[in-house]
Amino acid sequence: MNDIKIPYGRLKFVFFAIFVVFIFITARMFFLVLSRDGSSIKNIYESRKNARRADIFDRNGVLLATDLKTKSLYVSSVLVRDPKSVAQALSDSFSDLKYDEVFRKINDGKNSKHWILIRRNLTPSQVETVEKLQIAGLIFEDDLIRVYPQKNIASHYVGFVDLDRKGLSGIEMQYDRKLMMNQNINLAMDVRVQDILFDELLKAKEEFKAKLASGLVMDVNTGEILALVSLPSFDANLQNEATLDQRFNMVTGGSYELGSVMKIFTNAAAFEHNLIKMEDMYSVSEPIKYGRFSIKDHDKYEGLLSVKEVFTKSSNIGTIKIAEKLGAQNQREFLEKFGFLKKVDAEFPGLGRIMAPLKNWSEISLFTISYGHGIASTPLHLALATSAIVNGGYLFKPSFLKLEEAPKKPKKLIKDETVDKMRKMLRAVVEEGTGKYANIEGYEVGGKTGTADRAESGGYNEGQTLASFVGVFPIYEPKYLVYVVFDRPNYVFNTAGMVAAPAAGRVIKNIAPLLSINVK
Repeated sequence: MNDIKIPYGRLKFVFFAIFVVFIFITARMFFLVLSRDGSSIKNIYESRKNARRADIFDRNGVLLATDLKTKSLYVSSVLVRDPKSVAQALSDSFSDLKYDEVFRKINDGKNSKHWILIRRNLTPSQVETVEKLQIAGLIFEDDLIRVYPQKNIASHYVGFVDLDRKGLSGIEMQYDRKLMMNQNINLAMDVRVQDILFDELLKAKEEFKAKLASGLVMDVNTGEILALVSLPSFDANLQNEATLDQRFNMVTGGSYELGSVMKIFTNAAAFEHNLIKMEDMYSVSEPIKYGRFSIKDHDKYEGLLSVKEVFTKSSNIGTIKIAEKLGAQNQREFLEKFGFLKKVDAEFPGLGRIMAPLKNWSEISLFTISYGHGIASTPLHLALATSAIVNGGYLFKPSFLKLEEAPKKPKKLIKDETVDKMRKMLRAVVEEGTGKYANIEGYEVGGKTGTADRAESGGYNEGQTLASFVGVFPIYEPKYLVYVVFDRPNYVFNTAGMVAAPAAGRVIKNIAPLLSINVK
């Protein structure tokens, strides 16, 4: 095959054309950067930076997040004659500005026509301080800062933004685009309820020396989240100072073995399949052996307990015997129906995943899951599923935004007879069982305690617990749910009945009048 020969003149023309195009592009870039000072690029950034972000309100119109006008400080290196003196003056005026850093910024930008950012969002007094320096080259520019009037009370719910006011968590992140389009948002939150939940969780966390605490208040008939708290918290105005632990949202992002609160679903499933009656009796005096494991109750009970007593006293042994009647397949299908085997369907960022033995739902899984071990879910999962048990069998999608009208009821999941029995069982827990410290007179509270030993090194540490209580009121005409969780309460008493139930009771006592729940 003959070699293809390209005429030398044509080759010279191609190279020349490429060279001309390259020169043109280079010249254009040079013209934009130097002749126009990058104004096109700068204008794009400026328009975004100065665009007002919409406000966030609670359901009653209380302001939760807004933009305020501020000033930012820049240096024009072209106008600065003595960078050292400018750096010294600024570092003397602001405790958070270091001389070396300011001098380096000015020195590195000395050949640039762009202004050099020194400090954003100055207070009026700081602006006055800089003005008094009377130094050429110090320039103020209008800016906006995101402000959170509720500070640390609602930070995990509302979320926060970065320096350019882009949403990084919570509602700020979920609805970032809508807020940047200047569309105000009204949350399902009631800031009064939020404040009470925060205070009561904080008091109990400190009293029982818990590592973490969290909770939520929910409308069981709509799915609206009236309050959501995770402790430790942080001031959203100072989010850059917050640690990862402070930013973490236990309610929506953490997956935990929640303990005996899961007995709600073991009993409800058994009632639904007509496998048990409230008066059925079970022997709970001997631990249940499974291989090298021995499953026992927190307190030893002699003789027989009825199904109702097994639930009110929170007997693991009795619950396993009920689960044996239910069977692994029925248990799995029931939990799946109530949303426990997948991530919660919610318009909120950072939702935690469930952990369950989906590939090997064995007999030991049946046993441990029946009383709340061997499956991990978020507190939000538990709250939604419990609401569905008591509200007539309707699993609502959680709403973090205020609903302008009642949502359409989803598919009914359980029979009315099952609902009625579970309401009576939950009421009995508070009247005469492990949740008696949540029994607020006049509000007919029903609920369930949950004390889960923490998993450690292939086993469980009985000295380290996750103590929780889920309460619904009024239980026979359910309207609201309160769920509180305390991680590793380090006290003489670390059970849910002693730690979580009293805290939930105080929350209910304080919020019920605000929510127009009449005393009976």
